[in-house]
Amino acid sequence: MSRPVDIQQLRSWIFELYEPLEDARHYLVFDRERGNLLIDAPPISERALRLIRGIGRSSLLVVTNRSRARDAAAYRDALGVQVAAHADDADAIAGGPDITLADGDALRPDAKTLRVRGEGQGATVVLLRREGGVLLCGDLDLASPAAGALMPFEFAVVLSADRPPTWNAGKDLLHQRLNDPRKPRTRFGILLPSPWDSGYLGRLQDQMSPNPIVPSEQTAGREAAMGPTTLVVSRVTPEKQARAPRPESDG
Repeated sequence: MSRPVDIQQLRSWIFELYEPLEDARHYLVFDRERGNLLIDAPPISERALRLIRGIGRSSLLVVTNRSRARDAAAYRDALGVQVAAHADDADAIAGGPDITLADGDALRPDAKTLRVRGEGQGATVVLLRREGGVLLCGDLDLASPAAGALMPFEFAVVLSADRPPTWNAGKDLLHQRLNDPRKPRTRFGILLPSPWDSGYLGRLQDQMSPNPIVPSEQTAGREAAMGPTTLVVSRVTPEKQARAPRPESDG
């Protein structure tokens, strides 16, 4: 059974293929003249192929690391695209890539690739000449030492495989991630990010604590449960019942 995947248009030139259950993102750069550029792709399925074909002809699929190469050959056969991968990842693609990338190769006049390396496997990132510079970084963790190699380059937008897009101050985001302590991504349920963090929770607890300057309300628990519009009624009704005449017993 294939994993669900959906597509949305982020800008006139970029589409996002999104896997909700995995919180994974893949990108399609629209190019009517040269054919669309795929940056990785979701696990192959009839729905994924239909969504990609619906945007128009795709001509090139860039594989950003070895773990993303599993279905590259299947996409090549189904879509007729060329597969581009760095030499370090070439043997992970069935039949090998059509284009073997070296460090700093130009894909197209508006796109170039960079290879960054850390303690683990390397990663290929793509820089686009659009909107002040766009960095498509795949699975690369921007808090890892390997991401430091991107600091000399200028970009305003960061499109990552595991985070929502950053449309402004992308270079500032990279600088912050490299210099601030790494914080784990908090999850709420399966799909949604947590609506609070520890700082917000602390402020919320402060608001819930009694304030020594403001007198505490003396409302009885039973009255409070009835709601503010019925507090008067809840006090008056028992008093009327107590004053009501009662029949005298035959003694």
